[in-house]
Amino acid sequence: MTTKTMPQDQYDKIFKEITEFVDKYTDDNVDNHANDIITTFDTNYNRWFQIIPFMKDCKKYAEALMRYCTAIDKQPTYESLQKLSSYISEFENYDLSHHVYRKNLYYSLGITWHHLGKIYDKFAIEAFKKYIFYLLGLSSYTAYSPICYSFRKCTTYLYQSLALEQLNLSSPCTFNDPFDSPIISLLDKNDEIAMLIKSAYLDCVKISCFVSNVMQPFHKDGNIYGEIVRNKRKQEDNISEEFQNELMWAHYADYHRGICIKYHFPNSLTSLYSEPGTSVKYFRDVQYKDDLSVLTEKDSITIEDAFFAKSKAWKYENELRLILCDLNSTGLYDSIDIPNCIEAIYFGVNCANKDIKVIREIMKNRELIIKQERMVDNKREIVETKTPVSFYQMEFDSKKFGSLIAKKLQ
Repeated sequence: MTTKTMPQDQYDKIFKEITEFVDKYTDDNVDNHANDIITTFDTNYNRWFQIIPFMKDCKKYAEALMRYCTAIDKQPTYESLQKLSSYISEFENYDLSHHVYRKNLYYSLGITWHHLGKIYDKFAIEAFKKYIFYLLGLSSYTAYSPICYSFRKCTTYLYQSLALEQLNLSSPCTFNDPFDSPIISLLDKNDEIAMLIKSAYLDCVKISCFVSNVMQPFHKDGNIYGEIVRNKRKQEDNISEEFQNELMWAHYADYHRGICIKYHFPNSLTSLYSEPGTSVKYFRDVQYKDDLSVLTEKDSITIEDAFFAKSKAWKYENELRLILCDLNSTGLYDSIDIPNCIEAIYFGVNCANKDIKVIREIMKNRELIIKQERMVDNKREIVETKTPVSFYQMEFDSKKFGSLIAKKLQ
């Protein structure tokens, strides 16, 4: 296999042309030179594009492509937008084309498709989905295998998810708190572009909510090269376990008639961007704020505020979220496979015997499987630990009013 090379003088010449193009056509003069920008870029595209594999980063080429995108927006046609889309797609496939470049290009592409006419808004929404995909990819966390809990009502929907070993996710617009995920409120205004971006969000972004009393691991003092803090509790004065959260049983488990599921997820559940068309999944703790109204008054907000901010009134939840951005997803709901990730099931104080019987039958012979890399005979091997799913019945603690205890079932 041979590695492609390019003579240095040829590279320098092309790079100089791109730099001069970027410097000549600025945001201030694009309007008056749209034709020149389009003609110059189209004429030189094949030559300019060939140096991308040899660039230390693609910033200058990305800026040139952005100038071209802005020029197309001044006089869009279906043919020119098809060409622009192909240019962006080809650039997207190079690892050096950073998420920020991809994000900005697809945002501009979405706006340009809309400017061409409302009949092309489906293309605009697809471009905005890519914009969201890279926006979320910029702030993703990976390699995190949390132990967390989910409180559920006993419904056919629950039985199905247990039988199929799937995790259900839903659009933020379905949440019971109207102030949750402020990005939806921010985009809910009389602005056509905002409404298209909102449609893209509702299609491709889904969330699943859990309870975890322990913070997600984080770097001490915000220094990414510093010590990683683990096992820090969110509320130091709260010594109870997640499955003993009285308010969660009342609010999310049908007044103690439902169940609480204990999950132990593998690192492999989360995923960064790897190639166009893949999904992004990662966990993040919810941050509880005093005043969420300020978020909806801004022109833009961070990803943390967009999907991981709630009022302090909800602080008792100690919520951990899994966010999924899947470009192929549509509708308000989605699901992902989570085989062998359930460690235990806790039945509510008032859970009906028929529900306990059905759930135990579904989960019969199920195991939690944890895979860990260990040194065995001086070799790295993946070792599997298999543990049968445990079942518990919640009871009121006779020694402490308002408290719950879990009794293990045989």
